Amino acid sequence: MKRLLILFALCMMVDTLTAQITNTGQLLDAMQVKNRSAWFKEFTFTQETIRYNQSGAIRDTAIWHEAVSYPDLFRIDYNEQGRFIIFRNDSAYRFQDYNFQSAREEPQEFLLFKGGMYFISPSRVMAKLKEYGYDTSIFREDRLNGRRAYVVGAKAGDLSTKQFWIDADHFYTIRRISKTGRGAVLDVQYSDHKKVEGGWVEQTVTFYLDERMLQIENYLDIDASRKIPADVFDPKSPNKYWYKKR
Repeated sequence: MKRLLILFALCMMVDTLTAQITNTGQLLDAMQVKNRSAWFKEFTFTQETIRYNQSGAIRDTAIWHEAVSYPDLFRIDYNEQGRFIIFRNDSAYRFQDYNFQSAREEPQEFLLFKGGMYFISPSRVMAKLKEYGYDTSIFREDRLNGRRAYVVGAKAGDLSTKQFWIDADHFYTIRRISKTGRGAVLDVQYSDHKKVEGGWVEQTVTFYLDERMLQIENYLDIDASRKIPADVFDPKSPNKYWYKKR
């Protein structure tokens, strides 16, 4: 009975917060209340990557193996010959033939939106958004593919300023817009979300560059049930064969 009362109180709190969302701070608070205690910490998946050329035809396809551990660990294995990259604490470590090649600062801000925000303090989330260049004072409601969304960073009709879109019902990310180093507009849209271990994972990610389709990523074999070994994300001694079934 006590557990039911607690769950009821939490549901009422989320409904109240949702009804009052008029700025970025309120949005982040509502997301924290709804998801912080339930969201999974890590997951693995196989990614089908489809890239398109300038004329819109498929240029090539590839299968990558990926692992995520929130708030800021991410790894992509591009092939079985030891070409992979480890993202850790906003830095990227590249390997070729399982040998270390280079390291540089390279924040992967999408990790914050995918679930990383539930594993750092709320104040740090807001600080990170500002650090990444989002104007958190600009907030509005909009719609994408028929669904209501909260948008942070740009006014209505502005699809070039840096911004992110959050589904108003489930609080998962559905869009991010930014500019490349050369000034092109990169529009990343997340769709076909799947409920996974108390959270959500998009199953399709579509990239547009200046409105031209650039790449589609399909997430397969999503698994948030197992513990990922720490050495998968260790650039000093990385696990070579973590994704291979033994």
